[in-house]
Order: sequence, then C-alpha cells, then structure tokens
Amino acid sequence: MIAGIKVEEEIIHDLERLDIELYVHGQHGYWASLRVEPDLISR
Repeated sequence: MIAGIKVEEEIIHDLERLDIELYVHGQHGYWASLRVEPDLISR
C-alpha cells in the first residue's frame, strides 16, 4: 500500500528506535515506504 503522508522528524526517530526503516522522497510532501522485520512483533 502506498500513501502520501507528511513525516515529522520526531516520528522518523521513533521508527528508527523500533528498527523500522523509512525511505522518504518527494517534492510536495513525502512518499514513504516502510520495511518491518518479522521479529519486530515478537519483541
């Protein structure tokens, strides 16, 4: 699923703490792609 979202810097840091990779790009806002490792749920 692809969704247009505006990403705040604080949210990016929170995701990094959870080992969630966030790829962001775009001119008028951001396009984000999340990749979550399967073992994240078991933590």
